[in-house]
Amino acid sequence: MKKIYNYLLYIFLLMPITCWGSETDTLQWTRFRGSDGTGIDTQGSVPHTWESSDYKWNITLPGIGHASPVVWGNTIFVTSADDANDIGYVMAVHEEDGRMLWQKEFEVTDLAMHVNNNLASSTPAVDASQVYILWSSKEKIHLVALNHDGDLQWQADFGGIETRHGGGSSLVLTDKYVVFTREQEDGSSLNSSWVAVNKHTGETAWELERETCVANSFSAPYPVSNDNQEEQLIFTSQAHGFTGVDPETGKILWEQKDLLTARVVASPIYSDGMVIGCRKGQCVVLDVNLNTNQPADSARYTLPTNLSPYVPTPIVVGENLFLFMDNGNVACVRWATGELLWKERPAGPIFGSPICVNGNLYCITKAGDVLVIGAESSYQLHGVHALGEGSFSTPVMCGSGMVFRTLTQLTLLGSKGSN
Repeated sequence: MKKIYNYLLYIFLLMPITCWGSETDTLQWTRFRGSDGTGIDTQGSVPHTWESSDYKWNITLPGIGHASPVVWGNTIFVTSADDANDIGYVMAVHEEDGRMLWQKEFEVTDLAMHVNNNLASSTPAVDASQVYILWSSKEKIHLVALNHDGDLQWQADFGGIETRHGGGSSLVLTDKYVVFTREQEDGSSLNSSWVAVNKHTGETAWELERETCVANSFSAPYPVSNDNQEEQLIFTSQAHGFTGVDPETGKILWEQKDLLTARVVASPIYSDGMVIGCRKGQCVVLDVNLNTNQPADSARYTLPTNLSPYVPTPIVVGENLFLFMDNGNVACVRWATGELLWKERPAGPIFGSPICVNGNLYCITKAGDVLVIGAESSYQLHGVHALGEGSFSTPVMCGSGMVFRTLTQLTLLGSKGSN
C-alpha cells in the first residue's frame, strides 16, 4: 500500500510541472526532455500504434540537425544547420498545421566534429517570452535570445571549445538564468567552465571554472529541489563526476568526483534520493541527500556495459529504470537495486532518448524508427514505426500531439481522437 501511495504522489507532483502552466494552461516543453528534464508527460494523449494517415503534417527544414525541438503554446521552435557553409537556422513552426512562422540565420564559424555530430546538436530552451539558442565553435560560444516573433533580444559571446567531437550540451533554464557547459579536453588552450547568464539581459551571472580531462562531457545539468524547495543543478562529467551546484551563485554544494571515469554524454536523472550518471561503458547510481548536500561515499550500484547507454539518457518511471542502449538494446531494471527485469532488441542503434506518455515509452532509432514500448516490468513492444529518414533526436509533446524530428524533417503525430 505504501508503494502505491508513493507512486500516486509521485505522479501527482509531476503533473503541474511537466508540461502545463498552471495559470494559462499553456503547453510547455521548454528544454531537452521536457520542462523538468524527466521526459515524463502525464497529460498528453497519443496512440501507441498508428498509420501514416495519423500524421497531421510533415515539413522539410533547411540544412540538417540533431537537436530536439522545444514548445511554448502553439509554437514549436527548432534549430538546424548547413555545416558546409557555416550557417545555423532557428525556426518557429505552428503546431496545428506545420506552417513556418519565421526563420532566422546565424553565422557559425568552423568547429571540428565527430562524424555523428552536427552544428545544430544543442537543444534550445524556451520560456514565456524568449527562446534561447546556443551555437558552438572553436572561436566562440554564441548564446542568442529571440522573442517568440523571432526578434533579437540580446546575444552574448564566450570563449569557444577545443574538442575532438565538437559541441552538443543542451541549455537549461532556472527562474533567472540560462545555464550551459563549455568543457575542453586535455591540450586545449581554453579553460573549461559552467556558465549562467541572466535571461533578461544576457549578462553573465556566474561562471564556475572547471578542470579539463581526456574527454569533455555533453550532458545537460538536471534541476532538483530538496524538502525545503531549495534548488540545485546536478552536473555529470568525466572531470568532476557528480556535482551539485547552487543555481543562484554557482557555488559547489557537493561533489563526488571519481565515479565517472570516461566521457559523459547522457544527462543525469534524479529520483527518490538517487542520481544516475552514464559514462562510456558504465552507468553509476549514487545516493545523495539533497537536504544535507551529502553524497554517499560510493555508488549504490553500477550497471555493466551491456546495460549502460552512452548517448541516450535513461528514464525512471515509477519503480523502474529504462535504458535505451546505443546498440539498439532496451532494458528495464529496478531503480532501487539495479536488478534486471528484461532486455530486448526491438530495432537498430539508438542515439535519441526516450520519453514516457500515458505509460508508454517513445524513442527514435538512428534509422528513424519510432519505438513504442510499455513502461512496465514485463516487455511489451507496441510498435516500430518508420519515419523514412534517420534521426538523432528525442520526441517532444505539443498540444496537437507528438513531434518527431529527423535529420531534415519535422512530423506531427496527432493526439488520440484528433483525426
